[in-house]
Amino acid sequence: MVRWLSFLISLLIHEAFHLITGHLLYKRGIRVSLTPAGFRGTWNNSQLGKRAQCLICAAGPLGNISVAVILMLIPVDIKVLRDLARANLFIGAFNLIPLYPMDGGNILLIFLYKYVGSKRTYSILIQIGRVIRIFLLVTGLVLIFAYRNPSLFLAVIFLPETKSIKRSVNRLNLNALIRRKERIIKKRAYRIRHVLMLKDVRLGEAILLLDYDQFHIIHIADENLVLLKEISEKQLIDAIVSKSSDATLEEAFLNDL
Repeated sequence: MVRWLSFLISLLIHEAFHLITGHLLYKRGIRVSLTPAGFRGTWNNSQLGKRAQCLICAAGPLGNISVAVILMLIPVDIKVLRDLARANLFIGAFNLIPLYPMDGGNILLIFLYKYVGSKRTYSILIQIGRVIRIFLLVTGLVLIFAYRNPSLFLAVIFLPETKSIKRSVNRLNLNALIRRKERIIKKRAYRIRHVLMLKDVRLGEAILLLDYDQFHIIHIADENLVLLKEISEKQLIDAIVSKSSDATLEEAFLNDL
């Protein structure tokens, strides 16, 4: 019971460091919700810059590790303090694993998105995630049989998979496209890229096909490649906001024709 209480306190310490850092860097505040995989923070209104997001993600695990080091340096051998130090060290190290949606996975997502783009980011995170999940599940089984400790195995089982990665990449893409409006207005000229998409492509999938450094004109076509409508990326963004990323281009733009 004392051990589980140590983990609960360590989780609260973890989230406290996230919240404190978030409120220092982001005056509009961060909303925290409870999911099967633990607590999850989301930005109110628009997202922060990538560097600030990485700092907020790193604050939780680094806070746990710092608390663990402080507790281990206390020159008193008390079991409760030892258990709390181990719990903080475990949660801090576990959250630095580059597996989404852990903090390390979020930092990796932001880093990859900046350098390789949305589509490559999604595929790389999926590949890395599969390898790490298998390793952690095997390690969790070993801990169950050797020490009767199911915590690691259960933690990995309840972690969200590919859909949550796609949603996060979509959010980064959408936020980048919205922020780019300021750059276009400032520069007064910008490169345009034309993209052909079939009418059954979902809005969330369409966002993944857009490049960060170009403004897009999207040509919607049917299965015979007959052009049905031309839209800008601004119209695509507005459709995602007003409808859903799961809606198709046909549902968003062609049903009223």
